[in-house]
Amino acid sequence: MGNEIVVGLHFYQPPREASHPSLRQISTDPENKNWTEIIELECYKPLAEEGILNKASFDIYQSLLLQLEKIDPATAKIYQKSMRENGIGEAFIHPILPDLSTQDKQIVISAGSNRFREITGQSPKIFWPPETAIDTETLCVLAENGYEAFICAPEQIVQSDGSSSDNQPTQIALPTGQNIIAIPFDRSISSKLAFDGKTNADRFSDDFIKPKQDQKTGKTIVAWTDAETFGHHFKNGDKFLDYLLNSSLPSIGLYPVSINRYLDSMPQIKKGKIVERSAWSCSHGDLVRWNNSCDCSWGYDSSWKRPFTESLEKNNQEISEILQRHLGSNYPLKVSSQFYELYAHPERVNSPEKALIAAKISALIARTSCATFFATPNVSGKINLLYAYQSILYLSDSGLTSSANVLKDKLFKDLSKINYPGNQETALSTLLKMISL
Repeated sequence: MGNEIVVGLHFYQPPREASHPSLRQISTDPENKNWTEIIELECYKPLAEEGILNKASFDIYQSLLLQLEKIDPATAKIYQKSMRENGIGEAFIHPILPDLSTQDKQIVISAGSNRFREITGQSPKIFWPPETAIDTETLCVLAENGYEAFICAPEQIVQSDGSSSDNQPTQIALPTGQNIIAIPFDRSISSKLAFDGKTNADRFSDDFIKPKQDQKTGKTIVAWTDAETFGHHFKNGDKFLDYLLNSSLPSIGLYPVSINRYLDSMPQIKKGKIVERSAWSCSHGDLVRWNNSCDCSWGYDSSWKRPFTESLEKNNQEISEILQRHLGSNYPLKVSSQFYELYAHPERVNSPEKALIAAKISALIARTSCATFFATPNVSGKINLLYAYQSILYLSDSGLTSSANVLKDKLFKDLSKINYPGNQETALSTLLKMISL
């Protein structure tokens, strides 16, 4: 301990196409580009082929891994093989967990851990929350699913002794009587990795990492940032990272170690509490970036976000009520246990019950954080709407055509009343064209 560093990579892309046969022709990108294919060539493939996954820790969301399995199966296999030693768990899809019901939290968290076990043969111990968004209920569900720890930003944790949470593992007591460990990453190093140039790894280590190493004698440094930084946002960033891990860090006496190994040998842990409804990419509180208005919208009017998320959540809740009536109170277990199979293999949606489960999976994917992360819905809003509409199609496939038509009318009406930024008619035609099929 003390001469080690965890360099963590967060891999995520939203689904780029629907699974329902009647919707596969629809592109979710305003320019009809498949950004996952582009980023795979620039980033995911080089990171895998250069062996970086053997040195870096990482989380990879199943919504991305499923796309890689289609785009480049050989690359996907490298990620799957590396998950056993250096991978951590995720929620399968990317909704803001505190904004979901308890049952929905249980579904997506369990679905993610189920798939991790299928790939690696072991249960994940550490969790990366979407956008690192947390609240106490989310942590309770994580603990119930066997998670021992989660990654977050230091500003999301308050130490009981008033000390800094930067890079300080912290025990969080839960109302269930269980405990879970928060692992706040080092904010300054993580930010530098994300946003600084990627031209000289030796200088980066000397100027930014060594001073922090000297301050934290005897402590393992944890840094985490978006994987797309290395090769997509910064050309040749993969080569920078490769050299950093294999040469620059060892030259200053720091050696990359798996976050899983770090958890197993973690030193004395302080006690503290979380900042409720906080995230790593918005400092305005109450997760407003994804469900209301805040300064993260770069001057745009973001009042559209609340009715947009409310309309999608209303659709999701009504589908939950339908599943409750037709599948019983244990429907969350049925959904989580078949999440991967029916999402990855839509041809297996071949019965009314499976169609109902596929409807619920689609309604949850429609709650992904992507649309409301941005200032306007034109960037990723079609992803959410595509899956909301898909949920209605699957509901109709289950034989509940009347209920599906009612939900479609409600969804269209709610979305049509929203005052989108910019030219409202243009925004509406872009966003709603697919659900008027």
